[in-house]
Amino acid sequence: MNDITILQEMLNTGAQVPLQQTEEKCSVTLKDKQAKTAVEITDLPHDSIVIRAEAFKPPTVFKGSKGERRRADFVIVSIAATEKWIICIETQAGTGKDPEDVEQQLRGAQCFIGYCKCIGKSFWQLERFLEDYQYRFVSISGININKQSTRFYQPRNKSREISHDSPDAFLEILARQSLYFHELT
Repeated sequence: MNDITILQEMLNTGAQVPLQQTEEKCSVTLKDKQAKTAVEITDLPHDSIVIRAEAFKPPTVFKGSKGERRRADFVIVSIAATEKWIICIETQAGTGKDPEDVEQQLRGAQCFIGYCKCIGKSFWQLERFLEDYQYRFVSISGININKQSTRFYQPRNKSREISHDSPDAFLEILARQSLYFHELT
């Protein structure tokens, strides 16, 4: 069993977002019911799972004073031919969210994956479960803006050659309702 199969077995189906698969490619539509947004991600590796990280209530055991009860909307875990990815994604209809709020939500999604990692190692007895993955952190905002941009939006992180491999340096994507998987990595 690989990591994706174990996650599919581990997680409730309500927390998994179904993939649309063809022989050539996979895609997924990330629907955030709370924000009333939808983003399509195409060309996902076939060996992928998309998790709705906010599918359960915030853990009340924590006070939440530092944002530790928050989580991003989605997590994509993918195994491509040569690379393994964990991509935490926060979606939002508008563009006015405080970057610190987004960072807290992305950190919470990373912690959620850390918890899944511990469960896999402990209950499935797999010492290398979810190891050697590259993390990416993405905020997709302005999704419900009616007018689509006719130009490709150059995220500020990419233009400065900053990697988006930590929650405090997340990739910002504006007003895109369809993306390719490689744009997130």
